[in-house]
Amino acid sequence: MKRSILFIALGALALLSACTKDPWAQVEEGSWNNDHRILNIKFAGQAGLAVVKDVDESTGTVNVQLATDLVPDMSKVTLETLELSYKASCNVERGAIIDFSGAAPVITVTSETGKSRDYTVIMKEFTETIVGKYSLDSCRVWGGTGPEFGGCALVNPTKKPWCWYDNGHGPGAEYDDYLEFTLDEILPDGNTTGKCIHYGGVDGKHWNCLYAAANNKEGDTDIDLHKYYRKIPVGESTWVRDYTNNTISFTDANGVVTKGVFVDSGTYDVYKDDSRDVKITIANKAFLFTYTPSVDGTKDDWTNIYTDYDKFAKRPRAFFVLVTPVSSIPAAAATVGTEGKNTVTPPEPAPVFDLPGDWKVHELWVYGGAKNSITKDQAPVKNWCWNNCSKELDNILTFTPSAEGSLSGKLMYSSGEDGEYWDYHYIWKKGEELQNIDCTDLYGWLPHTETSYTYNPEDKSLSEGGSVSVRLKGVLSYNVPLLLPGSYELLGKTALDIPEGCMALALPLADAPSEDLSYQWTDYDRFVNSPLLYVMVFQKQIPTE
Repeated sequence: MKRSILFIALGALALLSACTKDPWAQVEEGSWNNDHRILNIKFAGQAGLAVVKDVDESTGTVNVQLATDLVPDMSKVTLETLELSYKASCNVERGAIIDFSGAAPVITVTSETGKSRDYTVIMKEFTETIVGKYSLDSCRVWGGTGPEFGGCALVNPTKKPWCWYDNGHGPGAEYDDYLEFTLDEILPDGNTTGKCIHYGGVDGKHWNCLYAAANNKEGDTDIDLHKYYRKIPVGESTWVRDYTNNTISFTDANGVVTKGVFVDSGTYDVYKDDSRDVKITIANKAFLFTYTPSVDGTKDDWTNIYTDYDKFAKRPRAFFVLVTPVSSIPAAAATVGTEGKNTVTPPEPAPVFDLPGDWKVHELWVYGGAKNSITKDQAPVKNWCWNNCSKELDNILTFTPSAEGSLSGKLMYSSGEDGEYWDYHYIWKKGEELQNIDCTDLYGWLPHTETSYTYNPEDKSLSEGGSVSVRLKGVLSYNVPLLLPGSYELLGKTALDIPEGCMALALPLADAPSEDLSYQWTDYDRFVNSPLLYVMVFQKQIPTE
């Protein structure tokens, strides 16, 4: 019985083998390949990608756009790319000349098995609307901090002549300029690109984009605003029009890229709230450039809100370049323009701070007072409060660097020409009795003997000038913020000015004002009861030969 089953199984296996066809035979013969499609097609001067559609087994369509600026003769258009199904053939080849001047051309694709499909090529002419010539008529800047508070305005920069370093190259120098756009090619993604020439007009001048030093609220030099207003490069540049994002970008000869929008005529909202409705009317065309603080570096300036400086130099929000299409550019205006003086002379470099040397006491300031009554006073001026505070004003603080450099070394606080120090005694009249209160722990922190110091300019936690650590006894030391020349608002009081050639050491005396209001608004309160900060201002002494 087992033998019979075995013979039956072997017989079935043989029969199955005999009935199986070789699958590679059809591949080799090609009898399976009925595919007859256009996979990819491109013509010279084509705008964007061709849209290929298979209507049925025998017909199809190809929709393309051809740029009239790039195809001089529609009867002689070169077929640049043609990709077909596997082993399919076609009645035209890559490089063929196609005639679009009459009836729609037909491209026939035939499969390996002989099936064919006729594709009707439907062409639509594409015109790049930016190509042409334009007069540059005017500009507008929408700028300012706090539009909700009326801090913004839409301004023609020529109406603010005092804002600009003019020398004949102010904003108005731009208003006789011309622009010429030509089309070079249509990119694979359908975007267009070409050349832009920005002519200098009859006067051969461009705006130098320099904001005048006289109107600079935060410095004493002109301000270079090319990054805000030289959006259309002078001379020749390359433009790319991105139809997906509706933008136009310019790349100048140095590779600097700017990006904006080409705007049609019309009236547009600039800003609107319950009290303001700001609009701009574009008579013909305009290029619009907007600013993003994180990208362009604009920032709100609440200190200078409502000023021209804020609108033009700190918080410009949008820049409109108004243009008009023209049929031709006058020969006299097709000049190679210049911006004249278009760079800012940098200010003299700030003096390099050098700690080693002799520093003479210049001023002694005390910030103090109980809660809600803090004041700022010069200790020596209140001479009735002290036994001999004026003795401190000729003392010399000497930093002698170590062999390793100026960041560490020896420190000596020596008496001046009078050979005396302040004794730090406060004179207090209690009733009829005068008392001397020793305040050495508060104001006599600098040792009167040689010690060591360490200067850490990178410790900017409390001051940009870093900090100085002064050793007292053993491991004890004071770590004191160092104030470089400048203006400082400390503890909410009026500014403390550290003059050039000076520095200050600001010793914190307490973390918070005293809650004891018994002596509020008195000298005793600010100097003895609740002193908070002691600032010693020193002036660098110039060595004599």
